[in-house]
Amino acid sequence: MHVEVGKEGRIVLPKEIREKKEIEEKTRIIVRERQGEIVLIPIKRYPKPTQSLLGSVKVTEPVDDPKTLAREHAARKASEGITR
Repeated sequence: MHVEVGKEGRIVLPKEIREKKEIEEKTRIIVRERQGEIVLIPIKRYPKPTQSLLGSVKVTEPVDDPKTLAREHAARKASEGITR
């Protein structure tokens, strides 16, 4: 299977792949280069994102900006999955 790169570097993912991976309009995708290949990783969205993180971040002191802390934690976890 192949796709063509269009104007401004855009590609269209084949419908069967979008359906299989539940990729819809507005789905965010992480783009990485690994061992000379381009890897696309769909980001799962949750109806209530903060609930999906509940208990996953361990803190010992009060946090002034919990959203930033949660985003950094999520980015680290996503990166761990990519490098394996």
